[in-house]
Amino acid sequence: MGDSSMNPAYQWCHARSLLPLARGLFLLHALLITGLTLMPAAEPGSLTDLNSYDVTGLDALLHAGCYALLAMLALPVHKYIPHYIRLLFLLGLYGTMLEASQSFLQPGRESSLADGLANLAGIILGGWLSCALIQHRRSPSKRSGPDQSGKI
Repeated sequence: MGDSSMNPAYQWCHARSLLPLARGLFLLHALLITGLTLMPAAEPGSLTDLNSYDVTGLDALLHAGCYALLAMLALPVHKYIPHYIRLLFLLGLYGTMLEASQSFLQPGRESSLADGLANLAGIILGGWLSCALIQHRRSPSKRSGPDQSGKI
């Protein structure tokens, strides 16, 4: 694969010996999402009962936010951008399958099409933000100050 498909987030983490930390954060967040998805149904009025907060769309917002963060944490995991894009597809499949199997794996919980779509929207948003970050990082600086050669 050529230089244009190299992942600058991977290179940045690799240069600073942060790849194990980056991969660990990604896996930890994936485990957190899995645990939250498969935990027993919330008791009415408890901290995890989202209906008690009386905020419209809170559940979908949390689903999308968690999966967007997961997609962004996945960015430095792979050396090449095409591999990252494949990982995003796998994360979308994972989020959809996890939501679909929720009612079978945890009695008292039910699957929701809206939650599954929010998961996918989060993956798309996180992937888009990550790719925008890469494009911004690759574009020449438009700020005033030293040019690329380091001269003012």
